[in-house]
Amino acid sequence: MTRVISSVFSACMVALIVVGVATVHAQAPGDFAGEPDKSMATAHQSFVDGNMEKATANIKKAEGYVRKQEKMVAKSAAAGVEKAADDLAKLGADVKKGAVKSPDELKKTFAKVDHALASAWYATADAEQKAGKDATNSAKSAGAGLQGAAQWAGTKLDTGAQAAVDAVNTAGRGARMGADALGRAIRGLGDGIADLGQKIGG
Repeated sequence: MTRVISSVFSACMVALIVVGVATVHAQAPGDFAGEPDKSMATAHQSFVDGNMEKATANIKKAEGYVRKQEKMVAKSAAAGVEKAADDLAKLGADVKKGAVKSPDELKKTFAKVDHALASAWYATADAEQKAGKDATNSAKSAGAGLQGAAQWAGTKLDTGAQAAVDAVNTAGRGARMGADALGRAIRGLGDGIADLGQKIGG
């Protein structure tokens, strides 16, 4: 009986260790494929490690990327992206002077930044499709922002939003997607962005 209990305990400990490793890996910068998330992830890890100089530098790098996006999205959506860049600038300054005490403050800002990008690219994709243009790339950017925002917020997208993200990612890799299917995906992204915005206060 003792051996059985010992075996069960050992198995549970192994499972906990595996889960722990998976959790650490899920927070690693390598999990993010593109910017600004790669820079924000590096900033977050640097902050956790106590390297405020590196954290500040990577927040600045993310800010620069976001400011470039401001010039690429629809004019009607640019203000939200500008505010996101300003929020990163403020965060970087606060980290540099030691005013940020918890990595959760970084995560909260990063989630809102990604949500702002998702919202702006969604508006851009919606406008492009209504104008009869190919909105695939803009929709893919909206999906990336939405996925990143959910990750930083520590939540999962609902089934419809995740399906929309998967659909535009597949289309972005060269798969053909009809106008109707793309339209449904864009609407799904919009619903997901609205839902996540309520959760994070974006």
